[in-house]
Amino acid sequence: MNETTRKLGVPLTAAILATAAFADEPAPSAPTADLGSVLVEGSAISKYRPESVSSGSFTDMAPEALPLVVDTLTDDFIREHNPTDLHDLLRYVPGIESGGKSLLVRSPGQFSIRGMGGTEPTFDGILPIGRGPGLFMDPFLMDRIEIAKGPIAALAGGAGSVQNASGAGGSVSMFLKSASLDGDKTELRENTSFGKNTSRVRAMVDSNQSTAEGLGAVRVVATADIHDPAYTASGSQKGASARESWAVAPSAVFSAGEDLTFGIKSLFQYTEQPSYIGVPVWRGRPGGGYSWDESSCRPDDRSDYRSMMLFPWADWRVADGWLLKFGASMMISEWSQRTREPYTPGIGTTELDWYCRTGTWLSGKKYMTSGFSESSAIMHNYNVFVRSVHDTEFENAVVSSNSFVVQPDYGYRSSSGGFGTPTSRYGITVQDSFAAGPFTFLAGVRTDHFEQESYSAAGRGGVARYPSISANAVSPRAGMSLRPIDWLVIFGNVSQTRTPMLGLRRRDGTTPDDPWRATQEEAGVRLRAAERLWLTTAFYRIDQEHVPEFDNDGYVEDYDGESASHGAELSLSGDITDDWTVLAMYSWNEYTDKTVPRGSPGRSFARYPRNVFSLNTSYRISSGALENVVIGGGWRFRSKSYATMRGSFVDENLRFDSSHVFDVNATIPFSVFGGADNWALTLGVRNLFDERYFESARHYYECLVGEPRTFEIGLKAEF
Repeated sequence: MNETTRKLGVPLTAAILATAAFADEPAPSAPTADLGSVLVEGSAISKYRPESVSSGSFTDMAPEALPLVVDTLTDDFIREHNPTDLHDLLRYVPGIESGGKSLLVRSPGQFSIRGMGGTEPTFDGILPIGRGPGLFMDPFLMDRIEIAKGPIAALAGGAGSVQNASGAGGSVSMFLKSASLDGDKTELRENTSFGKNTSRVRAMVDSNQSTAEGLGAVRVVATADIHDPAYTASGSQKGASARESWAVAPSAVFSAGEDLTFGIKSLFQYTEQPSYIGVPVWRGRPGGGYSWDESSCRPDDRSDYRSMMLFPWADWRVADGWLLKFGASMMISEWSQRTREPYTPGIGTTELDWYCRTGTWLSGKKYMTSGFSESSAIMHNYNVFVRSVHDTEFENAVVSSNSFVVQPDYGYRSSSGGFGTPTSRYGITVQDSFAAGPFTFLAGVRTDHFEQESYSAAGRGGVARYPSISANAVSPRAGMSLRPIDWLVIFGNVSQTRTPMLGLRRRDGTTPDDPWRATQEEAGVRLRAAERLWLTTAFYRIDQEHVPEFDNDGYVEDYDGESASHGAELSLSGDITDDWTVLAMYSWNEYTDKTVPRGSPGRSFARYPRNVFSLNTSYRISSGALENVVIGGGWRFRSKSYATMRGSFVDENLRFDSSHVFDVNATIPFSVFGGADNWALTLGVRNLFDERYFESARHYYECLVGEPRTFEIGLKAEF
């Protein structure tokens, strides 16, 4: 354990235990209902369904009113499931896939959505976080996570698409916990987990305190953990030092009057961990001589990450119905990694054919490795925006309300180490939403102008020099929802994302910048099954066209790349009763690579699992000796899918088998034992039946294994 982690982690844990020792009397608060949440008696156990979402429209709208799908993982959901990073959390949302939780992957921290590339995660739906941070975001820092489905560049631009064809599937938006004027509150948590070849200790604190006679507030959220991952249990990485990580997110808010509020959010992160890029897969299990709990890396192969983010903001109520929001962010990330990769034979070689048939190498060795990959980079990410939201209410008119949004914004990014080009993006979003009787209409368009500075990058043919270049893109969308009766909503939308592919090169030395296009058509129905329970069904099709295709040396040959993704999604979210809450989601997806000839195995295949299901529920015992004890459980299912090489099909034997992962948990207030009702004991088992499965993959030889069964015990309290 390094000194920085020791200084943060030990005091956090000590503070929790020390406070518990002196908590003899119950705090004067309502009964503890859910994992430390203090709720008014008679209210729902927790909120798995939010009252409103903002990342789909830049305005706060009820999710049932939107003509598109925005899935939300609320603060209650995050606290109950105790995820350790953003990837760990998003596994609960079917239809979202990761390309591997490693700094060595091409786009670390990005996710595919609905079978297509998604933009990199953002803060508050508008501030992209850059390469790498998404790997290390601790969800305890978040108030909620919103996932907007489908191409939404009409709202925020193709933020992740400067260097690759991402942004067609949707976006992940993170909302940091921030200072609040609603009152003082402190939450303390400690969690210890252990299983075969793995252990983790986490400490967390969240404290919001008012200042300036209630006109201001300061909030500090902090986490620290030490983790021994299962993949260092054997093989060449056996004995590697543990992962050490901490994060601190201070924020402040000040009200300068009824109409003007200032604030600042910040985030400081540090992670140092053993490197890992996964193992080869063969017929659903590790191939090439690897076991489930080993890696090709050596004990001294490490990944190191640190970042700093500052986000000042201001809200100004200019007049009744007119709000101006100002925001800017600066995020500086620094990372380095040294990784020994699993061996990969060349495509089309006898050796690869042998491996696909047998799962072993021609050499007869237990396992083989490629050379080392060693890199480092510093990324600078700057963004600024001004959002004007003008709301109007009409009486005795066909149009009852109107919300008009205009947002100009600017972003700049640079990176050392050849992992990014200095690029500026100037964008403006114009959107209108209005209600007319049972109808709600939403339409908008965004235009982006990109300026890429000249730069040099090492390639197979030596150093390539790229001249400065500029390009434009226009992305429109439109949608409508119909609510003929209170419990029924019918909705649909058409949206398109266009983003130029910068940083490319033809063999003749020219630099193409043509934009690729992704168009989605979506329709769905929402039914209110109970007072706070909604069932949503959505059907979609996304067509991605004009994508560049490359030759064997990485030069652009043409723009004939074309693919399609269609599917259906089903979700049930909310409260069945005041004591029983549920979030159940299902996705079916079919992906087609139209550049592959009809009848060939790589044209339409399970690039991602065709069927994914997630069920999570919690129940509070409302009477008797176990009053206010909360029990919960979850089930995640993924159907069979195939490992790929740069997204292309390789062989039938390189596959991931279907998997079922079950979790159980319980929260027991100290009041059950005659103690303070604002303290609680938490117990849980993740991966109850010790399913062995792969959670994500970069290529067929770099597949990351899911965690084995782990037992958890913890303490939490609110003051």
